Amino acid sequence: MLSTRLGRWYRAVGTGFCFFAFGAGCLLAMPTVLPFVLLLPGSIDARRRRVRRFVSWAFRALLATIAGLGLGRVEVEGREYLEQAHGRLVLATHPTYLDVVVLLSLMPHADCVVKSALWRNPFTRLFVHRAEYISNAEPEELIQNCVRAVQTGEALVLFPEGTRSVPGEAIKFRRGAAQVAVRGDLEILPVVLHCSPPTLLKHAMFYEVPDRPWRLRVKVCAPRKLSDFLSEPALPAGVAVRRLTAALEAFFKQQLPEHEYAG
Repeated sequence: MLSTRLGRWYRAVGTGFCFFAFGAGCLLAMPTVLPFVLLLPGSIDARRRRVRRFVSWAFRALLATIAGLGLGRVEVEGREYLEQAHGRLVLATHPTYLDVVVLLSLMPHADCVVKSALWRNPFTRLFVHRAEYISNAEPEELIQNCVRAVQTGEALVLFPEGTRSVPGEAIKFRRGAAQVAVRGDLEILPVVLHCSPPTLLKHAMFYEVPDRPWRLRVKVCAPRKLSDFLSEPALPAGVAVRRLTAALEAFFKQQLPEHEYAG
């Protein structure tokens, strides 16, 4: 019992340290690294790609620190499919706070939808602005911006659940991701994330850690066309969105048990 309490205390302190170190690193990088990245020669697109590469590197450094401290680790299956992510909609389950960190660490040039609060956060606002990630502040423009990003060759990361899932409850997809896919006639790269034991959950504090190090498994599935999920062509848009949402939800539910393990 004592060793369990000490281990939990260590992981709570270690998790807090990682959050603090990452925030401090962001503040330090804003007046030092970011101006250097932006001042290097190149087009606007080149500067955006450089900022995204730096964000990806920072996330990899954070995950390496987490693994080095023995707090948890990330395992990736199907990494080769990430090379086919460009020009596709990357749809992923969302069990933990670290999901976008993991996915952007694996895809340095990927785009993603960022909550409007992060555009105002002093630790992140300059990075999300210079990386030109998509804001969800204007719902009427969000779908259009997402479609445009993928059609210009970007890989766009979306979480169809819209928020972190709750352990023990069935996943429930919203229609936003399906609207993007249908409106743009986009191919989908499914990514299944599963964390055991659960950690950094919705409404949980950073110090609410599990009783052992966590393992976040990332399974990247083969790219799929819309026709793989919608058997009937030329459906009305509203019907296609509803059916695609249901089909995606069923597909991901089938994939999740492959990531469950004991111990």
